[in-house]
Amino acid sequence: MGEDVRNLTNRRKPTSADVARLAGVDRSTVSLVLSGKAQGRVSDAVREAVERSAHEIGYRPNAAARSLRLGRTNVIALVVPQASNPFFASVLRGAEREARRHGYAVLLVNAEQDAAWEERLIHTLSSHAVSGFVLWRAPSSVSFEALGGACVLVEVERDGMASVLLDVPGGMRAAVTHLLDLGHRRIGHFAADLAHDTFAVRAEAIVRTLAEAGLGMREAWSARAPLEFDAARSAARALLRAEPRPTAVVCDDDLLAAALLKAAREEGVVVPSDLSVVGFGNLDVARVVEPELTTVAAEPEELGRQAVESLLGVLRGVTVEAAPTVLPTRLVIRSSSAPPR
Repeated sequence: MGEDVRNLTNRRKPTSADVARLAGVDRSTVSLVLSGKAQGRVSDAVREAVERSAHEIGYRPNAAARSLRLGRTNVIALVVPQASNPFFASVLRGAEREARRHGYAVLLVNAEQDAAWEERLIHTLSSHAVSGFVLWRAPSSVSFEALGGACVLVEVERDGMASVLLDVPGGMRAAVTHLLDLGHRRIGHFAADLAHDTFAVRAEAIVRTLAEAGLGMREAWSARAPLEFDAARSAARALLRAEPRPTAVVCDDDLLAAALLKAAREEGVVVPSDLSVVGFGNLDVARVVEPELTTVAAEPEELGRQAVESLLGVLRGVTVEAAPTVLPTRLVIRSSSAPPR
C-alpha cells in the first residue's frame, strides 16, 4: 500500500490522506502531529511514523489555510528586554529547538527595556494571530486579556499566569558563600541597571547572605550599569577606585563581569590576587576572558526550552500550576576567584 501511495503522489500533490495511508493511521492523527498538538495525545512511535511518511512523499500542510481556520499561526513571540545581550541569544536557541519539535516558529521581539513599547508590541502581534507569547515582563491586565491568557512569564511571577524562573536566590547565595569561604569580607555588587524582578532578586539575595554572615555592604562597593560592555566598563571604575576597595565583587551578568575584568586591567588591579570577580549566566564569554570567570551557571537554553514547553501546554488548555517552574542554578568555580591577600 505504501508503494501505491508513493506512486500516486508522483502524479499529483500529496495530501494528508496519503500520509495517513502510508503511516497506517487516520487523518485526525496526521492533523494532530503536523499541527504540533501530538504531545500527550499520540505516542512517539506514531508521531515519528507520521513525520517520516510526510517527509517521504513530500507532504507539507497548507499553513495559510490552517491559520485562517484556527484564527492563528504556529508562531510564538519571544519578547525580550535587550536582544543584543548574549544571554537572550542562548534563550532563543533553546526556545527555537523546542518550538521546532512541535511545528512552531519563534519570532524574536526586542522590547528595548521600554514597558510602554512592549505593551504596544503585544497588542499589535496578538491582533496578527500569533499563537502565544513568552514574556520577560508581566503584561497589564488589558494586554493579558487581549492575549487570551496565551503567555508564559520568564523570570517574573504573577498570580494566574504560567511562569518559569531560575533559582536566582540560590545561585547568588552560592556565589557570596563561596567568597565568604575564601575569606572575603569586603564584598561588592555590580548590578544591572535594568528594571526587572530578576535583578531585584539578585540584590536581595546578596544583601541577605551578607547579613546572615554579620556583614554589610558599603554604598561605594555597589555600582550599576546597563548591560552594554563599554558603559559597564566605565561604571566599573567607580568600584575599583573605592577606598577601601572591595576585595571581591558579585556581578549580575557575565557581560558585566567581563567589563569589570577589562576595567581592572586598565586600572592595574590584578584579578584574582587584588580582586575576585564572580559573574552570572555561564555564557561563552565566561570561558573566553582571562582569567576564566567563576560564575553562576543559569542554563539559558534550558530556560528557553522550558518556557516554550510551558506555553504549548497553555495553548493545549493545560491548567496553570499555582507554583512556577523553577530551574536550578549552580556555581562554576574557575580562576577569577581566590582568597584575599
